[in-house]
Amino acid sequence: MIHDFFQQQVEKLDPTDVLGSIGMIPKQIEQVWMQGKKFIFPREFSQATSVCVFGMGGSTLGSDFLSSVFRDELKAPITIVNDYTVPAWVNTSTLVILSSYSGTTEEVLHASEQVIKKTKFIVAVSTGGQLEQWARKRKIPSFIFDPIHNPSKQPRVGIGYGIASQLVVLKVARLLSVSDAQMTMAIRHLNTLVKKYGGNGVEQKNEAKKCARAMVGKAAIIMTAEHLKGSGHIFQNQIHETAKQFSVHFPLPELNHHLLEGLSFPKDVLKNMIAVCCESTLYHARNQKRFAVTKKVLKKQHIASYALRLEGNSRFDQALGLVLFASYATLYLALLNNMNPANIPWVDFFKKQLK
Repeated sequence: MIHDFFQQQVEKLDPTDVLGSIGMIPKQIEQVWMQGKKFIFPREFSQATSVCVFGMGGSTLGSDFLSSVFRDELKAPITIVNDYTVPAWVNTSTLVILSSYSGTTEEVLHASEQVIKKTKFIVAVSTGGQLEQWARKRKIPSFIFDPIHNPSKQPRVGIGYGIASQLVVLKVARLLSVSDAQMTMAIRHLNTLVKKYGGNGVEQKNEAKKCARAMVGKAAIIMTAEHLKGSGHIFQNQIHETAKQFSVHFPLPELNHHLLEGLSFPKDVLKNMIAVCCESTLYHARNQKRFAVTKKVLKKQHIASYALRLEGNSRFDQALGLVLFASYATLYLALLNNMNPANIPWVDFFKKQLK
């Protein structure tokens, strides 16, 4: 049972079970990880010296996540393209990942016809749709997953699929090494957090609910660093789509070189802002100090802040933990905003206008 207000709001506003999908993120990851053990593609794919991922919205968040968490372990740089155009540098040594949760993303389908002229190292990642058909026709390797643990059918809360499927591709291509033990520990950590952040329990003891309450009526600046940058991007997007609220993401130390001076005007806007500071003891010591000083600056400028200290013994565990936290916090924020967390009316309107 969900306590009081949130229970009532879920019953009224969450008919597609976004709450259930979030609680199944650990199962999403486990499902794809096990499926990935049987996934193979030509050995020469491991010769790739660069990776280019094509996708829109939630379909490339997994790549951004992995680029942040494993930035000093990846054997090839990853570039994410959220557009129609294939970069000129893509060549025969580039592994291209065509990522579309639905398999119908027009930008990805458009780019697919261009990349086959540049490289043979191509993998499609999807639940099916036109992308799967395109890849099958051209005998291009495809990692197709069945999102059985995402009852809401919303890609953003099927983020476990997005992260794990991209991870499987990079692992099979021998560009990243993640062990079964690492994955088991990560899933165990997430299952613990599901109990902590999930629907049960009073608000005062639930960090995700408290954070959501703090963000009500405010534009949220998500502040992260290092291995949490990709998770911060996910947090921002989920505030947009799930809570229907404005948010931006800025990573440290970069924001310290410009954003602090941009927090003086306009006064009417700044009083309705909050900085969500995602802190970690695994950050570089200087970045940990930067967070402390940044919060001092925010206080001096009378801007609200919320300090979130990530749990977990590894960067992977902490980054996944932030994704789960963000998923729950933005659901609760949607309920506080009296909004259906699944519906995306303006995106749907926009797509119809493009037809």
